[in-house]
Formats: sequence, C-alpha cells, structure tokens
Amino acid sequence: MRKKFLSCILMSGLAVMLLFAGCGKSKSDVTEGSAAAGEGTAGTVSPGEAAENPAEAETDGDSSAASDGADGTAIIGSVEDMYDEETKTLTITATGDCTLGVTQEQSYEGSFNAYYDSYGEDYFFDGVRDIFEADDMTIVNLECVLSTATERVEKTYNLRGSPEYVGILAGSSVEACSLGNNHTYDYGEEGFQETRSVLEGAGITYAYSAQSGLYTTENGVKVGIVSDSLLSQSEEKLENMKSQIGALRDEGAEVVIACCHWGIEKEYYPNEYQQETAHVLIDAGADLIIGNHPHVLQGVEVYEGKVICYSLGNFCFGGNKNPSDKNTMIFQQTFTIADGEVQTDTIDAEIIPCRLSSADSYNDYQPTVASGETKQNIISLVNEYSSALGTVSFDSEGNLLE
Repeated sequence: MRKKFLSCILMSGLAVMLLFAGCGKSKSDVTEGSAAAGEGTAGTVSPGEAAENPAEAETDGDSSAASDGADGTAIIGSVEDMYDEETKTLTITATGDCTLGVTQEQSYEGSFNAYYDSYGEDYFFDGVRDIFEADDMTIVNLECVLSTATERVEKTYNLRGSPEYVGILAGSSVEACSLGNNHTYDYGEEGFQETRSVLEGAGITYAYSAQSGLYTTENGVKVGIVSDSLLSQSEEKLENMKSQIGALRDEGAEVVIACCHWGIEKEYYPNEYQQETAHVLIDAGADLIIGNHPHVLQGVEVYEGKVICYSLGNFCFGGNKNPSDKNTMIFQQTFTIADGEVQTDTIDAEIIPCRLSSADSYNDYQPTVASGETKQNIISLVNEYSSALGTVSFDSEGNLLE
C-alpha cells in the first residue's frame, strides 16, 4: 500500500514537471535538483554538464538524463532521482510467541497438529495475513523447534513442530524470526540445526544468541536482528547482544531490532531487570526492543525516542489448547531513515489488538484482529500496563501517543 502510494506521488510530480517544462519555466523557476522536460524530449547528459540543444541531444536508451539544460530548462532525470535518496521508510510488524507445534504430552485431538492436518498451512494466519503482506518485514518469536528429532532435553515442556510447518510462516509473508528463547534446544543440537536448515531453505532470516540476522527489504533497507534468552540475567549474554548490535551497524544495518526473551510468566508488568536491560540495549544502538516469554501482554515504553514492547504475549500458540488469557496484539512501526539515521522526533507506531484464537472457549490457533468492545478492552489494558512506564498511551484506534 505504501509503495503504491509513493508511486502515485511520483507520477503526479512527474506530470507537473512536464507541464512546467512545456510552459517554458526558466532555471530560476525550478528548484535546484528537481527535473522537468524540454519540449517533450529528454537528453542524456552527465550531471553538471549542459546540452547545447536538449531537444536534439543524443540518447543512449538510458531512462536518465541530466539536470539543467543550457536554455534554463531542467532535463528530466531517472525515476529514482525523483526520490530523496537520503530518506527512506520502513514498516516493521512484530508478534508474540508462535509455537507451531505441540508439547510432548499433548494429545492429538484439538491440537495444533490436528488443525494443520485438517486445514493446511494457510489456515493459521488467515486472519492477519493481509497485515503481514502490506509491510516491509514481519518478525515473529518462533518458540519451538521444527524438526523430526526425537531425543528431547528433560524439562516440563518441550515444544516441537514438523519441519513442513515452516510453510505457515513462508506462505504468510513472515520474513524473519527470533530464535533466542528457552525452547531453542528442546530437542538438542539436532533439533536446533534442523530448525535452522528449514528456515534457511524457506528464505526466512533468523537470529539467536550466537548469530545475528540481517534482512534487506525490497526497497533496499537493511534491518539487523539480535536475539537471546535473558532469563538467567547473564551479563555475558547482554554484552554479546551489544557487540552484535555494533557489528550489524558495521555491516550497514540501518535499523536494528533487539529481541529479548525475559521476564516472569503471567506477569503483566516488566520487572526492573527488563527495564534496565532494554535501556542498555537502546544505548548500545538498538532502534526497537521486542520482548517475549511472559505469555501475556505487558506495557510499552519510549526511551530516547525508541519503542520498547516488554511482552507481546502469545500469538499463534500451539503450546496450550485453551490459554486463560487470549489477549494479544500486533505491534507495527514505520521508521523514517534520513542520512542513514533513524528519526526519533516523531514515532509512527500502533498496536493492533488481537485474540490468539477466533474462538473464545478454546484455542483454534488462528489469531484474529479484535473489534468493538474487545478491541477497546485490550487497548485499555495495554494503556494500564504502560502507565507505570512513562507517558506512552494508545488512542482508541491503537495509535501510539506520547
């Protein structure tokens, strides 16, 4: 949608400039750096050079041409020149925990696996796919392994889905995922390596403790991702994330997302460690903090012009057939990047209230955008959770206010 909008602006601007050229606009009437055409013909001239007769200038088949002609008329440039090359926008969508599979103790009936077998891969994100498709990058927290490995680590909950479930992500315009969580190695090294392999095969960027991710959008914006489980509150892990942020900047990342697995399950307010750590990561260069693990929503904070989502809760969650709290949300932010820097004077961000199931009395694993009273209730709850963190709140449509 944004790309189509920009194209319309571009074509409208081009038409106006052609009109000016036909009316004999002089150099003084045309803003320096803009483009117009002379007598409907575009010559190809290097920047800073002038054609003696723009209308008769030899062309080489290239769509680009020079700036000002000798008669004062601006020569039309390439389509790309119509954009300010130093200003870009990037829309990122983020969700909470996606467990595309089951625990080792779940029965088949009513499980995520059963729904997949009955309805196929397109079923799960059917209610939100249009949102994912309209952005530049969607990132989820993949809280399971996608593997055929059977030897599991001894723990209460081991989360695993079939490798073919990667199609759920790839088929719904999910471009990236966070793997740094406490279920990364539920099925040992074999399970983790197979998960990495299927993600790579599907073209999905990922990050975990030992590896950052770098995704390039269709319009050329480089997005860096760091991800780790901070449940142990390890200083070494935090230092590693800071180091990776710096390395991503060196690789040309224009926006960096830090995905943090932290906090206390079923707590609606972040603890002191979460807040301190979020601030440290932003000071280290992160532009957005996405938190997970509590399995419920937590508040949102703005620190140094950067957004911190402390917990996005569960989203497409196969780990529980009927979670008691089904509230969730999608977070979406559009960044403006000028001269290689993310602009922080204004923040264009919103939450999209959702329920993790289209059914209220059980989990059907199909996240659904909330409406009416349910929507307003979720926004009110997020505002309540955020009130202790600063001045952030969201209006009735979910738009971030400061």
